[in-house]
Amino acid sequence: MFVRMLWGRLRVGMWDEYERYYNEHIEPITQGIEGFRGRQLLQSTENPDEGMSITMWDSLEALRQYDLSRERQEAARGVEHLYTGEYWVRNFEVTSSAV
Repeated sequence: MFVRMLWGRLRVGMWDEYERYYNEHIEPITQGIEGFRGRQLLQSTENPDEGMSITMWDSLEALRQYDLSRERQEAARGVEHLYTGEYWVRNFEVTSSAV
């Protein structure tokens, strides 16, 4: 399994707007995509304007196809104005997991 993690810091007080946009525009993009396993949106308990989006994928190829998709890129542009400019995106392979 592979994981795409995006961490970012939002402008002060923008979390509710970001979460609303995420649920309405970003989350639906992954539904029905082959290889998609799940998605989580995490808000920091230490800074309410900081969070992380995590998506899980069956393969690195599926993750990359999603990442390069026109739909994902358009959705990301629609929320850029909420970020402070501090963010990163990384891809990881899950090498061990327990539930």
